[in-house]
Amino acid sequence: PKNAFLVLVDDFTDADALQRRLAVRTAHLAGATKCRERGALVLGGAMLDSHESGKMVGSALIVNAASRDEVLEMLKSDPYTEGRAWDMDTVRIYPFREASF
Repeated sequence: PKNAFLVLVDDFTDADALQRRLAVRTAHLAGATKCRERGALVLGGAMLDSHESGKMVGSALIVNAASRDEVLEMLKSDPYTEGRAWDMDTVRIYPFREASF
């Protein structure tokens, strides 16, 4: 059975972090599309330092997975991790339940 998880992960903060993120962004989005098609990714997007600057500083995701470990494996194989955009030491994974309105 799959469970929903809220995932927050910050980017590295060194001077080259944004360039590394942009360098692998196309590959990241292609992989995210595949995850969405198979139902593993519900939604995802960039966390910004502000709406005015629009500078990406991390990511927020809602994913479906059997366990927290499965979520971690998904993150570890993502181009943002492999390309050293995401700082995996900052990953926060929370069990998540969408509200019914």
